[in-house]
Amino acid sequence: MTAPLNVAFVWHMHQPYYRDLLSDRSMQPWTLLHGTKDYLHIARVMEAFPTLHHTVNLVPSLVQQLADHAAGQVSGPFVDVCRKPSHELTDEDRQYILRFFFSINHDKVIARYPPYLDLLGLRDRHLTQGEPLPEWFWPDAIGWFNLAWIDGTFIRQDPALCALASKPHFDSADLRLLFQRQTDILAKVIPTYRDLQDRGQVELSTSPYYHPVLPLVIDNHREAWEARPGVALPAIHFHHPEDAAEQIRRARSAHREHFGQAPAGLWPSEGGVSQSLIYPVARAGIRWIASDEEILNRSRGWSSRRFDGTVEDPASLYSAYSLRDEDAELSIIFRDRGLSDEIGFKYQAWEPGAAAQDLVNRLHGIRDALGDARGEHIVPLILDGENCWEFYDNNGEDFLVALFELLSGDDTLGCVTVSEYLDRHPPTRQLDRLASGSWIGGTFDVWIGEMAQNVAWDYLARAREDLVRWQTECEGADMGVLERAWEEIYIAEGSDWFWWYYSGNDPNLERGFDAQFRKHLMNVYTLMGSPIPEHLTRPILDH
Repeated sequence: MTAPLNVAFVWHMHQPYYRDLLSDRSMQPWTLLHGTKDYLHIARVMEAFPTLHHTVNLVPSLVQQLADHAAGQVSGPFVDVCRKPSHELTDEDRQYILRFFFSINHDKVIARYPPYLDLLGLRDRHLTQGEPLPEWFWPDAIGWFNLAWIDGTFIRQDPALCALASKPHFDSADLRLLFQRQTDILAKVIPTYRDLQDRGQVELSTSPYYHPVLPLVIDNHREAWEARPGVALPAIHFHHPEDAAEQIRRARSAHREHFGQAPAGLWPSEGGVSQSLIYPVARAGIRWIASDEEILNRSRGWSSRRFDGTVEDPASLYSAYSLRDEDAELSIIFRDRGLSDEIGFKYQAWEPGAAAQDLVNRLHGIRDALGDARGEHIVPLILDGENCWEFYDNNGEDFLVALFELLSGDDTLGCVTVSEYLDRHPPTRQLDRLASGSWIGGTFDVWIGEMAQNVAWDYLARAREDLVRWQTECEGADMGVLERAWEEIYIAEGSDWFWWYYSGNDPNLERGFDAQFRKHLMNVYTLMGSPIPEHLTRPILDH
């Protein structure tokens, strides 16, 4: 009998590190919000289908923030406003509520709750026509925003939350109950994934601790130029492989602390890879990494064309490869970009059953094209596991259940973890050199090359140089201060700051990230007891 085709779902869960270490406040609430809507939800759906195995990539900076939220150790602008009595809200607080507390998909989420939809209309008329807002608007906006960010399945299963969803208005006791439920949900995320791991249903992989693009930390000039010759480069050459090694070391250590065992796999942040990261990743005890199919094309010097979505040479894409550098060796797989992006961006507009059937049909087509009697190939479906679901009906529940039901009943397709596949089928193919690039277009353009991005890299480089100089010249510097200053540098190396400076993103949202990025660099100087450089006081986007 022909062996089933190996299908590897890799769900990437990530949030940047929002906490300001000096004020000990979280400047954005996205970890809390996605924590109540997405992370536990998808784990619960997985639990219901035990024969399907998945790989879940949990970025350490996300896990740390989830643990902090679960312990009730997070404060910040969002939490402060949510917990203020209405009569204590300042004008600034009210503007924040008007601007931010409707930040969820209007058609798929807000429209599900008629009272929240009415609030949205009231807000819009106030902003456009000056219609006055009643005093109950403020607690209702706070309540509905937080409630709508809880997965609908959890609401339906919780009588108290169901009762809140049917109330005409929210009072302070309702809000306290809601916030307690948020904490309860967040407290279950890490234990649930650890339990799925311990049962053998899920493999947990990791990423560099603060989600930096490793090749750009290793050498932002050389790697950016190799990925796209002619790219505009920052003025200062950022070349710190030791930082990349530290981000990997911290990730592995934190993963073991939270999940009881070291990770076998690492998703390089943004799928960003190069020949230069093989050695530090392998030396840290990592067995496998993954990236995008465009990196495979560029690594071997030719592209496998697609015809109606079907790969011309499927055996080359749907195989694991061996990578070597000096005495280090890694395995690598490459995501099927077409199918991964269908889940991330296209199927949200389809009827859930039809979308699930289409994906399964296309997997059957790949299996037929491979003619693989020994089951030696793998189809990696690697995608963001959190952001796409608000664009689906019912937070993706209907699609995921339909898909997992089809896969559970199909003995020609087998859902495996990446390590399970490699245990059975060690790589027989080898790449002589791993090309530099990411999972977006095979380049690093989203993180380097534009003026604002390059200025950000230069500001990071200057702050790091000043810290090294201070550390060298200031004998007897307090080790605790040094550690905190270096922590700020590692946080500022995260990919998200540079992503938000990309011109393709919303400048109204970028402003908040710009301020946070510069604040992390300012904190370095504050910790050193040095004056804050004037250039850090001005928005980078003004460039």
